[in-house]
Amino acid sequence: MSESAARPELAEIDLSSLARALGQLESAIQSWAEKPSDTLIRDAVIQRFEFTYELSIRILRRHLRSVAASEDEIEALSFKELIRHAGEKRLLQGGVLEWLDFRQARNDTVHTYNEARAEEVAAAAKGFAEEARVLFDNLSRRLQQ
Repeated sequence: MSESAARPELAEIDLSSLARALGQLESAIQSWAEKPSDTLIRDAVIQRFEFTYELSIRILRRHLRSVAASEDEIEALSFKELIRHAGEKRLLQGGVLEWLDFRQARNDTVHTYNEARAEEVAAAAKGFAEEARVLFDNLSRRLQQ
């Protein structure tokens, strides 16, 4: 029996917002690669990274709640435990250390007035986009089962 057959609410998770956000992030990253000195495009990468990161975490937690024996079990997880659990479910490519780096980069977006840090955050967005694509693809496959 597939996960979606076992838990009908699993099919209710809508990934369209994540698909759009990820597409916009990937587009901004591609534009920035073509014009690396354009700070306006770099700032768009950062903004789209922020949004896509937050959305990814919300959807990840929602999915894990929908397949857990108890929703409270997932709600009680710390960030590290959430990522570890998602890794055990084979939803992610990277592990806790990578996601902690993404989380730190996300937290640092408030400091993007610092040019050096803005460049670092935008560069981190590239790695995050790859990881978010893996998450999206894995969730899409599971929801289609």
